[in-house]
Amino acid sequence: MSELRVPTLEVHAAVECADGRKFSGRVFIPATSPRHPGATRPEEWLNEPVPFFPFLSDDAEGPVLLNKREILVMSVPAAADDGDIPEGSDSPVRRVALEAEKRRLEGDLVIDMPRNQMRVLDYVNRAGAFITLRDGDTHHLVQKERITRVIEFREE
Repeated sequence: MSELRVPTLEVHAAVECADGRKFSGRVFIPATSPRHPGATRPEEWLNEPVPFFPFLSDDAEGPVLLNKREILVMSVPAAADDGDIPEGSDSPVRRVALEAEKRRLEGDLVIDMPRNQMRVLDYVNRAGAFITLRDGDTHHLVQKERITRVIEFREE
């Protein structure tokens, strides 16, 4: 039966649930993407329509299943998104603060959208349950339904 398994990559993840519980461990992301060369990116993976995913906690012997709807933020190393922005891309970067439940996260949104949809509003309203907020070496995957405010910092 092992020949029927999809090859995956282990990615370290810190998960914070909407109820405040926090878990540290690993998720298993497909090693190849059907949309582009290379591995599936964490945001693509979380935005797939299946409601549950396996999570292996650092202090557990076996995986548990987590419900995506209960995820507030999943933080992964930025390296897990390697190659997500093509070299030489002119996608605008917007500095924002996202307030979700009791959390406030600050970072950058890369607006990889069509030319006529380059606003933060367009980006957060696009399809998919999660968006990626970049904060240095960490990418925070934030569930959009849990976001109460998005504050864009204007360049002066």
